[in-house]
Amino acid sequence: MSNSAVTSGAAQPEGSARDPLAAAAKPFAFAALLALAFMVLITTVAVFARWLFRQEVFGVVDMMELALAFCVFLALPGVFLRDEQVTVDLVDSLGSSRLTFVLRLFGYLLGIAFVGLTLSQMIGPALEKLHSAETTMTLQIPRYWHWLPLLVGFGASALAIVAVGVRAWRRGASFRPPAKTSLD
Repeated sequence: MSNSAVTSGAAQPEGSARDPLAAAAKPFAFAALLALAFMVLITTVAVFARWLFRQEVFGVVDMMELALAFCVFLALPGVFLRDEQVTVDLVDSLGSSRLTFVLRLFGYLLGIAFVGLTLSQMIGPALEKLHSAETTMTLQIPRYWHWLPLLVGFGASALAIVAVGVRAWRRGASFRPPAKTSLD
């Protein structure tokens, strides 16, 4: 990107080093990566322990449940911040820039409504688990720990959708996001 584009306030390409939303997505990706690496490591250790020593690793299922929740729900805000959720670009090629812009904004509104509604429905059960003595079977991990990544992930996702929607609004109908393929 040229210096004039940076100083003139032109929109920076998504995913660039100077894109603040892409930068904000990195901690979520890193947290999900750590959870996934832990899942791979504990699975590998469990398989080798059973194969070499005929011994099971105690609490593998409990650890995997919790790590999976952290992996999935902490990755979610990063997907929204990078605007990489699954989309169908059929209308983009058939409709005008204005129609595409309106549909994208409508999609952001639907996304925030869905995530907000889901988050509001999670708070009650999460508070119940916080005040209950329910734990996992083998490691006795309190069940409210399973709700933490869900609440953080959905809360941060709601903020991410708002941020991406505001950026789209500011860019206006003339901005066409670059097409993304499975090879990107």
